[in-house]
Amino acid sequence: MNLLDQLRRFARQIGRAPVALGLRLLDQRVARTAKHELAVCAIFREEAPFLDEWISFHLGVGATHFYLYNNFSTDDFRSVLASWIERGVVTLIEWPVPVGQVPAYRDCLKRARWDCRWVAFLDIDEFLFSPAGTDVRVILRDYADLPGLEVWQVVFGSGGRVSRPVLPVTEAYLKRAPTTVKTTVKTIANPRMVYKVGVHQSKYWQGEALDSDRRRVVNAAIGAVLDRLRINHYWSRSIEDLRTKIARQDASSPKPRNAERHFLAEARLNVEIDESILPVARRIREQAQARRA
Repeated sequence: MNLLDQLRRFARQIGRAPVALGLRLLDQRVARTAKHELAVCAIFREEAPFLDEWISFHLGVGATHFYLYNNFSTDDFRSVLASWIERGVVTLIEWPVPVGQVPAYRDCLKRARWDCRWVAFLDIDEFLFSPAGTDVRVILRDYADLPGLEVWQVVFGSGGRVSRPVLPVTEAYLKRAPTTVKTTVKTIANPRMVYKVGVHQSKYWQGEALDSDRRRVVNAAIGAVLDRLRINHYWSRSIEDLRTKIARQDASSPKPRNAERHFLAEARLNVEIDESILPVARRIREQAQARRA
Protein backbone atom coordinates (compact mmCIF):
# COMPACT_ATOMS: atom_id res chain seq x y z
CA MET A 1 0.00 0.00 0.00
CA ASN A 2 1.56 3.33 -1.08
CA LEU A 3 1.48 6.55 0.89
CA LEU A 4 -1.53 7.98 -0.98
CA ASP A 5 -3.56 4.85 -0.32
CA GLN A 6 -2.58 4.97 3.34
CA LEU A 7 -3.71 8.60 3.59
CA ARG A 8 -7.03 7.81 1.91
CA ARG A 9 -7.59 4.88 4.25
CA PHE A 10 -6.79 7.05 7.26
CA ALA A 11 -9.21 9.74 6.05
CA ARG A 12 -11.99 7.21 5.66
CA GLN A 13 -11.36 5.93 9.16
CA ILE A 14 -11.52 9.48 10.57
CA GLY A 15 -14.78 10.12 8.70
CA ARG A 16 -16.36 6.97 10.08
CA ALA A 17 -15.08 7.46 13.64
CA PRO A 18 -18.18 9.20 15.10
CA VAL A 19 -20.49 6.49 13.72
CA ALA A 20 -18.12 3.77 14.90
CA LEU A 21 -18.02 5.19 18.43
CA GLY A 22 -21.80 5.27 18.68
CA LEU A 23 -22.07 1.74 17.34
CA ARG A 24 -19.49 0.49 19.81
CA LEU A 25 -21.52 1.88 22.71
CA LEU A 26 -24.68 0.27 21.37
CA ASP A 27 -22.77 -2.94 20.69
CA GLN A 28 -21.85 -3.28 24.34
CA ARG A 29 -25.54 -3.24 25.24
CA VAL A 30 -26.51 -5.69 22.50
CA ALA A 31 -23.73 -8.06 23.53
CA ARG A 32 -25.44 -8.36 26.92
CA THR A 33 -29.03 -8.63 25.68
CA ALA A 34 -28.88 -10.32 22.25
CA LYS A 35 -31.33 -13.18 21.73
CA HIS A 36 -28.76 -15.11 19.71
CA GLU A 37 -25.03 -15.24 20.18
CA LEU A 38 -24.64 -16.81 16.73
CA ALA A 39 -27.10 -16.77 13.83
CA VAL A 40 -26.61 -17.94 10.25
CA CYS A 41 -27.73 -16.21 7.05
CA ALA A 42 -28.08 -17.99 3.69
CA ILE A 43 -29.80 -17.50 0.35
CA PHE A 44 -30.95 -20.71 -1.34
CA ARG A 45 -32.48 -22.10 -4.51
CA GLU A 46 -33.49 -25.74 -5.12
CA GLU A 47 -31.78 -26.94 -1.92
CA ALA A 48 -34.66 -28.85 -0.26
CA PRO A 49 -32.79 -32.21 0.00
CA PHE A 50 -29.99 -30.58 2.00
CA LEU A 51 -31.67 -28.04 4.28
CA ASP A 52 -32.51 -30.34 7.18
CA GLU A 53 -28.99 -31.73 7.59
CA TRP A 54 -27.46 -28.28 7.21
CA ILE A 55 -29.69 -26.69 9.87
CA SER A 56 -29.28 -29.60 12.30
CA PHE A 57 -25.51 -29.51 11.90
CA HIS A 58 -25.21 -25.80 12.60
CA LEU A 59 -27.50 -26.03 15.60
CA GLY A 60 -25.09 -28.68 16.84
CA VAL A 61 -22.06 -26.40 16.58
CA GLY A 62 -23.69 -23.44 18.35
CA ALA A 63 -25.98 -21.48 16.01
CA THR A 64 -29.44 -20.77 17.40
CA HIS A 65 -31.22 -18.98 14.57
CA PHE A 66 -31.26 -18.98 10.75
CA TYR A 67 -32.29 -16.25 8.31
CA LEU A 68 -33.05 -18.15 5.11
CA TYR A 69 -33.82 -16.34 1.85
CA ASN A 70 -35.74 -18.32 -0.75
CA ASN A 71 -34.53 -17.25 -4.18
CA PHE A 72 -36.92 -18.69 -6.81
CA SER A 73 -37.01 -22.28 -5.47
CA THR A 74 -39.54 -24.66 -7.06
CA ASP A 75 -38.87 -27.74 -4.91
CA ASP A 76 -40.53 -28.78 -1.62
CA PHE A 77 -38.40 -26.59 0.65
CA ARG A 78 -41.47 -25.43 2.59
CA SER A 79 -42.25 -28.90 3.91
CA VAL A 80 -38.63 -29.31 4.99
CA LEU A 81 -38.57 -25.98 6.80
CA ALA A 82 -42.08 -26.11 8.32
CA SER A 83 -41.07 -27.67 11.65
CA TRP A 84 -38.02 -25.41 12.00
CA ILE A 85 -40.15 -22.33 11.39
CA GLU A 86 -42.77 -23.53 13.87
CA ARG A 87 -40.07 -23.96 16.51
CA GLY A 88 -38.79 -20.42 15.89
CA VAL A 89 -35.42 -21.65 14.66
CA VAL A 90 -35.82 -20.36 11.09
CA THR A 91 -36.96 -17.02 9.75
CA LEU A 92 -37.95 -17.63 6.12
CA ILE A 93 -37.87 -14.65 3.80
CA GLU A 94 -39.24 -14.81 0.26
CA TRP A 95 -36.58 -13.16 -1.89
CA PRO A 96 -37.49 -13.11 -5.60
CA VAL A 97 -34.55 -10.87 -6.43
CA PRO A 98 -32.28 -11.66 -9.42
CA VAL A 99 -28.62 -11.76 -8.36
CA GLY A 100 -30.02 -11.49 -4.86
CA GLN A 101 -27.22 -12.67 -2.58
CA VAL A 102 -25.67 -9.37 -1.51
CA PRO A 103 -29.08 -7.61 -1.24
CA ALA A 104 -30.26 -10.51 0.96
CA TYR A 105 -27.20 -10.10 3.17
CA ARG A 106 -27.94 -6.37 3.52
CA ASP A 107 -31.50 -7.18 4.52
CA CYS A 108 -30.27 -9.74 7.05
CA LEU A 109 -27.96 -7.19 8.67
CA LYS A 110 -31.01 -5.00 9.38
CA ARG A 111 -33.03 -7.90 10.77
CA ALA A 112 -30.20 -9.23 12.94
CA ARG A 113 -28.68 -5.94 14.08
CA TRP A 114 -30.24 -5.84 17.54
CA ASP A 115 -30.98 -9.54 18.05
CA CYS A 116 -27.67 -11.26 17.18
CA ARG A 117 -24.14 -10.92 18.50
CA TRP A 118 -22.68 -12.60 15.40
CA VAL A 119 -24.02 -13.63 11.99
CA ALA A 120 -22.26 -16.22 9.83
CA PHE A 121 -22.85 -15.68 6.11
CA LEU A 122 -22.80 -19.13 4.52
CA ASP A 123 -24.21 -21.13 1.62
CA ILE A 124 -26.22 -24.32 2.07
CA ASP A 125 -23.26 -26.36 0.78
CA GLU A 126 -20.94 -24.90 3.44
CA PHE A 127 -20.53 -26.38 6.93
CA LEU A 128 -18.87 -24.29 9.65
CA PHE A 129 -17.28 -26.14 12.57
CA SER A 130 -14.37 -26.50 14.97
CA PRO A 131 -12.24 -29.60 14.26
CA ALA A 132 -11.81 -29.96 18.03
CA GLY A 133 -15.58 -30.13 18.47
CA THR A 134 -15.68 -26.85 20.41
CA ASP A 135 -18.87 -24.82 20.37
CA VAL A 136 -18.31 -22.08 17.78
CA ARG A 137 -19.73 -19.47 20.17
CA VAL A 138 -16.99 -20.21 22.69
CA ILE A 139 -14.33 -19.59 20.06
CA LEU A 140 -15.96 -16.36 18.88
CA ARG A 141 -15.69 -14.93 22.38
CA ASP A 142 -11.92 -14.80 21.89
CA TYR A 143 -12.47 -12.40 18.97
CA ALA A 144 -15.03 -10.08 20.58
CA ASP A 145 -12.78 -7.10 19.81
CA LEU A 146 -13.06 -7.68 16.06
CA PRO A 147 -15.89 -6.52 13.79
CA GLY A 148 -15.69 -9.82 11.93
CA LEU A 149 -13.88 -13.14 11.85
CA GLU A 150 -12.90 -14.64 8.50
CA VAL A 151 -12.97 -18.44 8.42
CA TRP A 152 -10.99 -20.41 5.86
CA GLN A 153 -12.74 -23.06 3.82
CA VAL A 154 -11.66 -26.24 2.06
CA VAL A 155 -13.42 -27.30 -1.13
CA PHE A 156 -14.78 -30.81 -1.67
CA GLY A 157 -15.66 -32.59 -4.91
CA SER A 158 -17.97 -35.44 -5.84
CA GLY A 159 -15.56 -38.17 -4.77
CA GLY A 160 -16.59 -39.96 -7.96
CA ARG A 161 -20.28 -40.16 -7.03
CA VAL A 162 -22.42 -39.71 -10.13
CA SER A 163 -25.80 -39.90 -8.38
CA ARG A 164 -26.76 -38.50 -4.98
CA PRO A 165 -26.22 -41.21 -2.33
CA VAL A 166 -28.59 -41.96 0.54
CA LEU A 167 -26.08 -40.54 3.00
CA PRO A 168 -25.56 -37.25 4.83
CA VAL A 169 -23.47 -34.79 2.86
CA THR A 170 -20.79 -34.87 5.56
CA GLU A 171 -20.45 -38.66 5.18
CA ALA A 172 -20.78 -38.88 1.40
CA TYR A 173 -18.03 -36.52 0.26
CA LEU A 174 -14.59 -36.96 1.77
CA LYS A 175 -12.23 -35.88 -1.03
CA ARG A 176 -11.14 -32.30 -1.44
CA ALA A 177 -8.71 -30.00 -3.19
CA PRO A 178 -5.43 -29.11 -1.48
CA THR A 179 -5.64 -25.75 0.26
CA THR A 180 -2.63 -24.63 -1.78
CA VAL A 181 -4.79 -24.95 -4.90
CA LYS A 182 -8.29 -23.95 -3.86
CA THR A 183 -9.38 -22.02 -0.78
CA THR A 184 -11.04 -18.79 0.30
CA VAL A 185 -12.79 -17.36 3.37
CA LYS A 186 -16.31 -16.63 4.54
CA THR A 187 -17.18 -14.15 7.26
CA ILE A 188 -18.80 -14.28 10.68
CA ALA A 189 -19.68 -10.62 11.21
CA ASN A 190 -20.85 -8.33 13.96
CA PRO A 191 -23.99 -7.03 12.18
CA ARG A 192 -23.77 -3.62 13.83
CA MET A 193 -20.30 -2.92 12.53
CA VAL A 194 -20.73 -3.76 8.83
CA TYR A 195 -21.18 -0.84 6.44
CA LYS A 196 -20.61 -2.77 3.18
CA VAL A 197 -21.37 -6.48 3.13
CA GLY A 198 -19.81 -8.87 0.63
CA VAL A 199 -20.17 -12.53 -0.32
CA HIS A 200 -16.79 -13.46 1.19
CA GLN A 201 -15.49 -10.37 2.98
CA SER A 202 -17.10 -7.18 4.26
CA LYS A 203 -16.08 -3.65 5.22
CA TYR A 204 -16.64 -2.18 8.67
CA TRP A 205 -17.25 1.12 10.39
CA GLN A 206 -14.20 0.51 12.54
CA GLY A 207 -11.39 -2.01 12.30
CA GLU A 208 -11.24 -4.96 9.95
CA ALA A 209 -11.96 -8.66 10.05
CA LEU A 210 -9.06 -11.04 10.60
CA ASP A 211 -8.65 -14.80 10.41
CA SER A 212 -8.35 -16.99 13.50
CA ASP A 213 -4.59 -16.32 13.63
CA ARG A 214 -5.45 -12.58 13.63
CA ARG A 215 -4.01 -12.06 10.14
CA ARG A 216 -5.45 -9.76 7.49
CA VAL A 217 -6.67 -11.91 4.60
CA VAL A 218 -5.59 -10.37 1.31
CA ASN A 219 -5.45 -13.58 -0.71
CA ALA A 220 -4.98 -17.31 -0.23
CA ALA A 221 -1.21 -17.01 -0.49
CA ILE A 222 -0.92 -16.31 3.24
CA GLY A 223 -2.04 -19.91 3.87
CA ALA A 224 -5.27 -21.30 5.24
CA VAL A 225 -5.63 -21.75 9.01
CA LEU A 226 -7.94 -24.66 9.83
CA ASP A 227 -7.19 -25.59 13.43
CA ARG A 228 -9.75 -23.54 15.43
CA LEU A 229 -12.51 -23.00 12.88
CA ARG A 230 -13.00 -24.10 9.31
CA ILE A 231 -15.67 -24.42 6.64
CA ASN A 232 -16.15 -27.53 4.53
CA HIS A 233 -17.50 -26.36 1.18
CA TYR A 234 -19.19 -29.23 -0.66
CA TRP A 235 -18.93 -27.40 -3.94
CA SER A 236 -20.25 -30.03 -6.33
CA ARG A 237 -21.71 -32.81 -4.18
CA SER A 238 -22.63 -35.54 -6.73
CA ILE A 239 -22.31 -35.02 -10.48
CA GLU A 240 -26.11 -35.08 -10.60
CA ASP A 241 -26.20 -32.24 -8.06
CA LEU A 242 -23.52 -30.34 -9.96
CA ARG A 243 -25.75 -30.36 -13.04
CA THR A 244 -28.56 -28.90 -10.92
CA LYS A 245 -26.18 -26.24 -9.63
CA ILE A 246 -25.18 -25.24 -13.15
CA ALA A 247 -28.79 -25.05 -14.28
CA ARG A 248 -30.01 -22.86 -11.40
CA GLN A 249 -27.36 -20.20 -12.02
CA ASP A 250 -25.64 -18.04 -9.41
CA ALA A 251 -27.22 -15.76 -6.82
CA SER A 252 -24.11 -13.56 -6.72
CA SER A 253 -23.50 -12.99 -10.44
CA PRO A 254 -25.64 -12.38 -13.55
CA LYS A 255 -23.26 -14.41 -15.70
CA PRO A 256 -24.52 -17.87 -16.78
CA ARG A 257 -22.59 -20.78 -15.31
CA ASN A 258 -20.20 -22.41 -17.76
CA ALA A 259 -20.84 -26.17 -17.64
CA GLU A 260 -17.51 -27.18 -19.18
CA ARG A 261 -15.58 -25.00 -16.75
CA HIS A 262 -17.53 -26.39 -13.80
CA PHE A 263 -16.83 -30.01 -14.72
CA LEU A 264 -13.14 -29.27 -15.29
CA ALA A 265 -12.98 -27.60 -11.88
CA GLU A 266 -14.75 -30.54 -10.22
CA ALA A 267 -12.21 -32.99 -11.59
CA ARG A 268 -9.46 -31.14 -9.68
CA LEU A 269 -11.21 -31.24 -6.32
CA ASN A 270 -10.96 -34.95 -5.49
CA VAL A 271 -7.32 -35.09 -4.44
CA GLU A 272 -6.98 -35.45 -0.66
CA ILE A 273 -9.08 -37.49 1.77
CA ASP A 274 -10.31 -35.32 4.62
CA GLU A 275 -12.42 -36.82 7.43
CA SER A 276 -12.04 -33.97 9.92
CA ILE A 277 -15.76 -33.28 10.08
CA LEU A 278 -16.86 -36.86 10.75
CA PRO A 279 -16.52 -36.93 14.58
CA VAL A 280 -18.39 -33.63 14.88
CA ALA A 281 -21.17 -34.57 12.44
CA ARG A 282 -21.66 -38.03 13.97
CA ARG A 283 -21.87 -36.61 17.49
CA ILE A 284 -24.50 -34.11 16.33
CA ARG A 285 -26.58 -36.83 14.67
CA GLU A 286 -26.34 -39.08 17.74
CA GLN A 287 -27.49 -36.24 20.00
CA ALA A 288 -30.39 -35.45 17.67
CA GLN A 289 -31.46 -39.11 17.60
CA ALA A 290 -31.28 -39.29 21.42
CA ARG A 291 -33.56 -36.25 21.72
CA ARG A 292 -36.11 -37.84 19.40
CA ALA A 293 -36.05 -41.19 21.26
